[in-house]
Amino acid sequence: MLKYIIKRFLWMIPMLIGISLISFLIMQLAPGDITTTEANFNPKASEESRQKLRTMYNLDKPVIVQYGLWLKRMATLDFGNSFASHQRPVFWQTKDKDGNITLGMIQEALPITLLINVLSLALIIMIALPLGVISALKQNQLADRAITIFVFIGFAIPGFWLALMLMYWTGVQHHWLPISGLQSMGSEHLSWFAQTIDFIKHLILPVFISAITGLAGISLFTRNGMLEVLHQDYITTARSKGLSENRVVYGHALRNALLPLITLLGLSIPGLIGGSVIAESIFAINGMGKLFYDAVLMRDFPVIMGILTIGALLTLIGNLLADVAYAWADPRVRRGVM
Repeated sequence: MLKYIIKRFLWMIPMLIGISLISFLIMQLAPGDITTTEANFNPKASEESRQKLRTMYNLDKPVIVQYGLWLKRMATLDFGNSFASHQRPVFWQTKDKDGNITLGMIQEALPITLLINVLSLALIIMIALPLGVISALKQNQLADRAITIFVFIGFAIPGFWLALMLMYWTGVQHHWLPISGLQSMGSEHLSWFAQTIDFIKHLILPVFISAITGLAGISLFTRNGMLEVLHQDYITTARSKGLSENRVVYGHALRNALLPLITLLGLSIPGLIGGSVIAESIFAINGMGKLFYDAVLMRDFPVIMGILTIGALLTLIGNLLADVAYAWADPRVRRGVM
């Protein structure tokens, strides 16, 4: 197993380089650059000032040279500084000669997005798995049809529309939950317990919106997997031996039905990260999604490439963990990789 993990980890390096190259080339195809943005904010900007900006940011060099310079910095996790006026470091904190520390933009935003995604994934698993199992056990009954209707509604509802409706209903109309940010104004003067409650309230809507579409898909996938497994011969044999129904369902059927689901959960990580763009932009949360959206609008190439690279790395790690979990759960796969 250790040899398999090391081999997969080493294979991630050329994969990451390939993803970064494709992302870099696609970014070059996008119209405009930082000089276009500067000109939009300052119509009096001369062609000479634009050329100085292009030279300062190495935009006047060939694309392959630009990528080589960027790749060299990426090897040391240095994604450069933002093109924005504050010119903050993209990834990691820096310290000036006076000892003042400036936090990196991704360093500040990544923990927020990871927290929302982890909570969303936990919510999906806790709700979707029982719904899928119940729907399979009650096939063609009222419970199955009700859960199926819920699944299709979850697929059909646009996330941004649902977010706006919940913001209006729970925040504007009834004042139950906050609708923006991660803390209320003046929360720094509250006690530790009150700050924690305030933080949890701010997380409820973003986590729910991030989880709702994935919840529908995972529950449907679990139902189909359980229906397939419940008709296998070994399930009939287990029942004929006198095992209890709970042991047959949860000890044998569910474990085997979840094997393909492990891979699906690994592949769903990019979707959760991508979905955070909507949730964070609507709820004004300064996470990776909102940072990426703002960077695209500003043509901030260092920030865009930094976020794409970190997102690709997290996706590759998620796929690796899914493969390891699959091998751990299925002895046949484990014997094949050891």
